[in-house]
Amino acid sequence: MTRAKQAAAIVPALETTVAVRTPEVIAAEIRSIDQQARQIVLQSSIEIGRKLTEAKALVTHGEWGGWLQANVSYSQSTANNFMRVSEEYANSPNLTNLNYSQAVALLSVSAEDREQFAAENDVADMSVRELQAAIKGKNDAEKALKEEQERQEEQKAKFDEWSAKQAQEKKELNERLELSKQLQEQQGQQLSALQAELEQAKAGGDDKAVAKVKTDLRKAEKAKQEQEKKVADLQTQFDALKAEAEKAATELVQRREQELTEQANKEKQAMQEQLDKLNQQLARSNNESYLKAKIIIQQMVIEGDTLVKAIAAVTEPKEQAALKAAAANVVDKLRGLL
Repeated sequence: MTRAKQAAAIVPALETTVAVRTPEVIAAEIRSIDQQARQIVLQSSIEIGRKLTEAKALVTHGEWGGWLQANVSYSQSTANNFMRVSEEYANSPNLTNLNYSQAVALLSVSAEDREQFAAENDVADMSVRELQAAIKGKNDAEKALKEEQERQEEQKAKFDEWSAKQAQEKKELNERLELSKQLQEQQGQQLSALQAELEQAKAGGDDKAVAKVKTDLRKAEKAKQEQEKKVADLQTQFDALKAEAEKAATELVQRREQELTEQANKEKQAMQEQLDKLNQQLARSNNESYLKAKIIIQQMVIEGDTLVKAIAAVTEPKEQAALKAAAANVVDKLRGLL
């Protein structure tokens, strides 16, 4: 059989295979090629950055910009991006699925957070605009969290200051209350002594002494009443101060509980969103594996068809038998692996 006839015999099999190809299979092929292209581009960018770093160390100070324009037509900002990409991604095997523009955009994320951020947000499938928006969202969230922490710290400092002031006022008021109660008790004792003295004066028939004791007794009763009122006022102030402190403490606890609840709900929502993303990635990963296997099987069918026709075209019986045995052996090995 001539080579032209062999080629003609192969074409229909290829056309039959192409005819049953699906958009999903073609999409998987495109993604596979895209992935390989990304890796090549990023690795090339890392290598360019490495060589630019080497060159910069050798170029005379102050002539770097001119050297770039004259030799590689790069602006200094472009060269800086290449050098930063080389520095930041040379040892980041988990980020090789990025293209150059994505890698540059991710430079604004700290090195310690970069891989986690890329994994959580499926960065490889984002446009640069989407990635920049996601990074901005991350930065805004971190800024809001920092501001909230600062606000809470400021509130706590104010509450601690107010609480210390309240405690001091409560202590002073309590001391005054205790002194007033002691004075009230002394006045009661004095009043009892005066009443006893009055009874004694009456029994002795000393009218002058009786009049004097009555005057002292009225003064003592008035002083006692005033002291009782003062003690009652101090007790009211003390109780009000105590109630105010308890109310403030309760409100603080309730406010903190509400803040913690809101924070927990936000974290729960964020975790659910992350879980949904992971589930989507897992489903896609499983689908990718299936499509990849399907593509390989189709390629094997094509190659197998070509192999069968090629063996059939061999005119020497012994050579043809040897090739058939070798092909059968490969099929048996594959069957054994499955």
